[in-house]
This record gives sequence, structure tokens and C-alpha cells, in this order.
Amino acid sequence: MPIQHNPYAQRHSLWLRGNLHAHTTLSDGELSPDDTLNAFAKRGYDFVALTDHDIVASPNGLHPHILFLPGVEHSAQQHILRVNVTSTLPHDLSYQSVIDLTRQEGGLVILNHPNWGENLDHWRNAQMIQLERYHGIEIYNNVIEYLEGSPYALDRWDLLLSEGKQVWGYANEDTHRVFQIGSAWNAVNVRERSKEAVLNALKEGRFYASTGVVLEEITVEDGYYRVRATNAKEMRLISLHGEVVEHVAGSVASFSLDKARKYARVEAIGEAGSRAWTQPVFLE
Repeated sequence: MPIQHNPYAQRHSLWLRGNLHAHTTLSDGELSPDDTLNAFAKRGYDFVALTDHDIVASPNGLHPHILFLPGVEHSAQQHILRVNVTSTLPHDLSYQSVIDLTRQEGGLVILNHPNWGENLDHWRNAQMIQLERYHGIEIYNNVIEYLEGSPYALDRWDLLLSEGKQVWGYANEDTHRVFQIGSAWNAVNVRERSKEAVLNALKEGRFYASTGVVLEEITVEDGYYRVRATNAKEMRLISLHGEVVEHVAGSVASFSLDKARKYARVEAIGEAGSRAWTQPVFLE
């Protein structure tokens, strides 16, 4: 199956782990901005975005052990994560304007927790299909584990991918309390430890999202999607409309793309419901 776009075409030896959605005492979080960064650094995170509701955090101290990404959660009726920005935007702007202005500022744009709420409709399908130029959606949001709705949005992701939207899937903690740290992350594959390298990988899809499964290698070449994990017990190749095309037991998989249609992504399943998700490879 010919490949239209492969986010893993470039491969580097360095993997960095981070969270893109965290709140501090500037909005409804438990810790100050500086203490939040320190808490993530102590848990081995390499980068973190502080994204308070409609306010941009500016830590006072130096944090040499963690890369700080400024950001904000645009908290209109539907929430949009804006990473690598220092501006806030009024709520009466259209969502498309929020996306476009964020990108003009060099930011990463993510639609937050689509399945939050009793009716699983924080974002409606028609909205997400109509909007353009956002980088992706939260396919997992930990704080929704404790609220109404579903923390997972894999159904929405597969719908968008099946509709031809080339969007990435991010797993974020939406950290409000310290106990959440470690529940989700995005691991980027980069050449160097720098803010620029991390942001480029997040925008280009050179990462995987996880709630506990660690992936060591992701390669797509010669018609095969290969993934190696340290702690997975099952691997699944997922394609059009979320269909599981193939699955294997264990922590190593080499999936042929012959049966995949339109796109292919891999889900790794670990103990106690933990997961990792690679980004989609788009097929001709």
C-alpha cells in the first residue's frame, strides 16, 4: 500500500516525555507554576506546558531539568489547548479564528476532551470536521476519569481520520492535582533536547501518546508498520472506521499495511488497562 504521509520517516535516538495540559493556582490547579514544574521534573518528565484557563503562567524560578512550554486553555463553550503562546484571546472569537491566530503565533492547537459531559459531546463531530488547521485532539484526558463523560476519544479520532482529516492524537493529564502526574504523556522522538525540537515533533506527529505503555521503536518502511514496546501484552493495527485489521500477542509487532485502508495506526495494550497509541500513517 503506497504511503502518502509517514510522520515517522525521520528517526532519532532520543525520546522525551511530557504533558501538554496542566493547571496551576492561577486557575484551578493545586500547585503554583514553579511547584508544578518541579513536581513534573521529579517524576521524570522532560517537558510540560502550563495551560491555565485564559491566563498564561510565567514561572519565577529557573528549571534546568525540564523544558517549559508557555500556553493557555482557551475556555469558551468548547475548550482549545494553545501551546507555545503568550497571548490570550476573547471568547467571542470563532473557533477557526482561535486556531488561525494560535498558528500565526507559532502555537500548537489541540481540541480538548471531546467526550467530556453526560452526552459525550463537548465537541460535536460536525464542528471538528468543519474546523481546519488544528493539529489534533485529546484522545485521552485524565481528569475526565473523575467527571461525567469518557476520558477517551478514540471514536472521534477514527471518525476524523476516516473523513480525511490528518490530525494527531494526544494523551494529556489535564493536571489539577499532584496525584494525576504520571497518568498520561506524549513521548516525542527528537534529535536534541530543546523546546524547538519538542514542538516540531508534536506538530509533525513524531510522537506517541500513552497512559502507561512505553514504546521503544516505531518504524514504517517497506510496507510494514513495526512497533516495539517494553511492557505491552498485545498490539493492534487499526485502520478505516477504527477497524482492528490485525492483532498480535506480545510487545513486538510487524504489521503489513496491505489490508489497511486510508490510514493505519497502532495501539499497544499493557497491564491494568494501560495503553499507548502511535500516530496515523496516511495511505494513498
